[in-house]
Parts: sequence; C-alpha cells; structure tokens
Amino acid sequence: MRSLSFPLSAIATALVFAALPVMPRTAEANTGVIRCERPDGTRVYTSGSCGQFGAASAPIEAELANRIVSEHRTEARLGALRDGRDPAQAIAALEAGSALASRIPGQRRSAASGCARTPQQLAMDLQASVALGDVNRVAESFDWAGMQSRQANEVMHELEGLAERSIARAEYFDITVGASLASALDAGVMQVAFRGDGGTVIDDFEVRRDSGCYFLRFA
Repeated sequence: MRSLSFPLSAIATALVFAALPVMPRTAEANTGVIRCERPDGTRVYTSGSCGQFGAASAPIEAELANRIVSEHRTEARLGALRDGRDPAQAIAALEAGSALASRIPGQRRSAASGCARTPQQLAMDLQASVALGDVNRVAESFDWAGMQSRQANEVMHELEGLAERSIARAEYFDITVGASLASALDAGVMQVAFRGDGGTVIDDFEVRRDSGCYFLRFA
C-alpha cells in the first residue's frame, strides 16, 4: 500500500472536503490541484509544480477532484451570499473561468489575430491545434526565443509527436516553476492531460509571458 505525503495546507483542505457531498462530475474538471507522485510511491497534492518535490504529475483521483470542485462551488455561493450577490451568477462565473478546459476546437485563434494574450487562450489554442493535428499551429503556442537551430529542431520533433495526441484538458497554475525564471516575469505551469490507450497521462509545460503574450516551453 502506498503511503501519502501531504503539505499541511493540503491536510487542512482535505478535512473540509471530507464533509462535502460528492458532485457527479469527472476528474477532468479543473480543480486547481495537482497530484504528484515521488519515485518511492508517496503522493503530494499541491497547487504548485511537482518538480519542487522531485515528483512527477499524475491524474488526480476522481473522488478528490469532485470534492474540490464541490468546494469551489460552495465557496462561490457563500461568498456571493455574504456580499449580497446572486449565488447562481457567482457559480456561472466560476464555471466560465474553467474555459481553459474547453474541448471546442473552434476556440482557436485565427493565425492573423496575433499571440495568446491570456493563459486561458493559450490553453485553448494548444488544445484546438492538437485536435486539428496541425504541428505548425501547435508550434505557434511555443516560445522559440533564444533557441539555436539544433535545439529548435529537437523541439519541433517533439511537437510533431504532441500534435498526434489527444488532449482531455489543460489547466493553468499561476506560479513560478524554476530558479531560471526571473521573479519579475509572469510565469506558471500548464498541466495538460493527454488521453491514451492506457488512460490519462499528464504533462507539465512551463508558461512564459513576453511582451504581453503567453507561450509554452517543455518543462
């Protein structure tokens, strides 16, 4: 049996989740939490990057994901009631914020409309481009700045494989993911869940902001 390792904040949150009803939603819902698995089998749940724990990201369990989504909805409803707002509208706004998990290829920007100006648009661009199987459109979402020809060719080769996959969801985490990123630079992690024959496989990508545009890099 695998042991579990939780940050203190995650333990406190889990105690809240335990008292909540499970909503009939899937693990592909945006939760704001990543499940990390260390080489020794221990797990860590975090809103940050798995790399800081020396772990790899993995699909979060459906039951826990459903409880997290339920907690988000409860917080939105109670916050609206406290502020004198319409709870239904607050929940609708919360769910609208999960648009980066959209499965609609039509949300892809046109090639002439410039770069992705938000992480949400970047996530939709990636998902739509992969759905089209168009490696050149996938490449538009990646940061090529400072790459030498050899490195660029290696990245393009990886993107060819990525364009042949199927994305279940993409979720952005607004965090700094490595010491190589300047603290003043807006950055984060895009966690992308890919469908496969053996189930869902999650990969992390760095997100970098340059001149108001958001781009991906392999983590």
